[in-house]
Amino acid sequence: MTGQTGTTAACGLGVVLIVLAAAACFGSISIQEYPTGLRCPECSPLHVSRVIDGDTLDTPEGRVRLFGVDTPERGEKCYGQAASALRQLAGRTVRVEHGTRALDSSGRLLFYVFTEGGNSIDEILVEQGLARAWDRDGQHRDHLIALERDARWNGVGCLW
Repeated sequence: MTGQTGTTAACGLGVVLIVLAAAACFGSISIQEYPTGLRCPECSPLHVSRVIDGDTLDTPEGRVRLFGVDTPERGEKCYGQAASALRQLAGRTVRVEHGTRALDSSGRLLFYVFTEGGNSIDEILVEQGLARAWDRDGQHRDHLIALERDARWNGVGCLW
């Protein structure tokens, strides 16, 4: 009886590994919101119409680019995981904080983006190794760079 239980457990573990491998190949992950150092529960809410990729989403006010991060482009390692994470964290409503610039070079609105509960999506993406910190400007630049350094050092996520 013990051998059969061990075999059943081994088969169950095999199925779990296959599911995890398939998720990695197709870029879907499960990510949970958690309390972040950067918080903005009082920031203005913004309806999310559609997530484009790991750092871009559409809203009724226009296309929004997350100010604090840079995620992989289509075809690059980690693209699917970053897009999936943003989709899960953003849901239908995000909260936004203006950065030091209003628009990027493509005319997209630039905002630091927070979950409806006020936790930083930029921070979560960097901490989970799904995004690089934007290092050129922004009021949260140093904080996000430090989180990226820690994620790299610890080999967190799929970027490193």
